[in-house]
Amino acid sequence: MDAVDYRTEIESLHTFFVDWFTGVANSTAFDQVERALAPDYEMVTPSGAVHDRDATLSSIRDSHAVYEPGSFDIDIRNVEIISQRSEVSIVRYEEWQQYEEVTGRLSTAVFAPVQTGAADQQALEWRYLQETWLDE
Repeated sequence: MDAVDYRTEIESLHTFFVDWFTGVANSTAFDQVERALAPDYEMVTPSGAVHDRDATLSSIRDSHAVYEPGSFDIDIRNVEIISQRSEVSIVRYEEWQQYEEVTGRLSTAVFAPVQTGAADQQALEWRYLQETWLDE
């Protein structure tokens, strides 16, 4: 996979987040994030808190429609592959969120390929995510 594939995965999931947090997406759309996160997924937030998959999904689920439609946005920038092996890839990107003010995160994600229904098709599964605050 190349950087375009990872960018597409990252942007797709973050588009879901914008739609979910602004109430545009309904509960049937939630399976997108459930499919994306590996069973052993772990996230380290910019403040240093560590969340497993269940805590992450619960936090996302509880944040449905917390913003007014059109008041929140996420911009993904500078996607780059740091390391790529057959079993995992490490990808770094910037995530800029806009809600009343702009906040940025430098994110490093570990992805693993997973087989989908068709024998020759693979999807990406999020295994780990580390976020660090960026200055505006």
